[in-house]
Amino acid sequence: MDKKCISVVGLGFIGLPLALSFCEKGFQVYGVDVDPGKIDLLQRGMAYVTEDDDGVPLDAHLKKHLAAGTFIPTTEMEHTRAKVSAYVVTVGIPVHPSGGQLIYEPLDAAIDALGSVIMRGQLILLRPTLVPGTVEQRLLPRLTAVSKLAAGSDFHVAYAAERVAEGRAMKEFRTLDVVVGGLTPACTQRASELLAELTDGAIHQTDLRTSQLAKVVENVQRDVNLAIVNELAKVAQAHEVDLYHLIEMTNTHPRVQLLMPSVGVGGFCIPNAYLYLRDSVEDKDMMPLFETARAVNAGVPHRLVEAAALRLQDRGRRLTGTRVAVLGLGMKDGSNDTRQSPAVDCALAFAAAGADVRAFDPTVPRATFDFQVETMAECLESAAVVVVGAWQPEFESVPWKDVWPLTDTPVIIDPRHRLDTFLPSPQPSGQLS
Repeated sequence: MDKKCISVVGLGFIGLPLALSFCEKGFQVYGVDVDPGKIDLLQRGMAYVTEDDDGVPLDAHLKKHLAAGTFIPTTEMEHTRAKVSAYVVTVGIPVHPSGGQLIYEPLDAAIDALGSVIMRGQLILLRPTLVPGTVEQRLLPRLTAVSKLAAGSDFHVAYAAERVAEGRAMKEFRTLDVVVGGLTPACTQRASELLAELTDGAIHQTDLRTSQLAKVVENVQRDVNLAIVNELAKVAQAHEVDLYHLIEMTNTHPRVQLLMPSVGVGGFCIPNAYLYLRDSVEDKDMMPLFETARAVNAGVPHRLVEAAALRLQDRGRRLTGTRVAVLGLGMKDGSNDTRQSPAVDCALAFAAAGADVRAFDPTVPRATFDFQVETMAECLESAAVVVVGAWQPEFESVPWKDVWPLTDTPVIIDPRHRLDTFLPSPQPSGQLS
């Protein structure tokens, strides 16, 4: 068992950059994932996650560590037995897209697989966002039942949620503070020592339950702050003032920091946080503020559809049958992760309203959605509404002066005014926030 040899379980949008971040710190990493297609791509040196590490793409890190033998992708947990000192788990709890039910099966399966290989003296460090209490109430009983070992004495268990933003994960894994809580003080210390090898940030030690709650609260706080801005968009419209100027003036106060609006709030973390908190308590009505914030943010794509329809109506046009171009489908700028993406939600909302939707994102595989097209020109052609969903770096090299004239004097939904730098002058009227 080598102290500098670990396994990262789950090689998704967080797990893969995490595994390669450990490799960059001198670790040998067994990357485990149940998806054979994903492992095949990795073994061929193809990263499916968009990341830029100070100018170095994830593909470059992947190829380097494959060649050095410091990164070993596999579907077989058994290959890690007795070789690694720690298992770092990134498998999370998805939410059913229509019913909102929490889906525990992937995490349960990963824990059962770990229980079958865990050995005395090893560490299991859990890093996904979890329903507070999941480690004690659900995962530890499964681990001990399968392994026949005692958690906390035979092997160590700790929780330290990742706090990174996709697109800059590798840099933030090296720099951000971490909150860690273990089953025992020895578990906490063992996890802290491993994390200190990864990050230059501070390691904050706490108890197991607080560490799980802290991560969910971080995400809920963001949800509430974003809901404030989305509500202010309606207030600004009612007062006929510019939302961005209002935010700028308000933020001149040193204790106020309003965020910028977008086409919605997406990703795997923030939209699920309220549901995780709600699932962790018996009184489901104790958090009306968080519930309201979630409803406000979830409703943004539909509000934008209604606003665009009204603007078209002012021009004597109907949304039904109108071409709508959606630029960028990631859940945030610079990401190719479309899980719970507000840009996708906007596309679907416009389609449900009868619009002819086309979307272009050079980082998202073309077969992901029916409304995707191959080029920016094809997306913009005859578009009477243009929605900037997620701004991708590739958009900055688009020949805008050539492709923008293909549009049909569109209503623009560009909450962060990304297009302003690139569009020919004069700008078309009808900018929507």
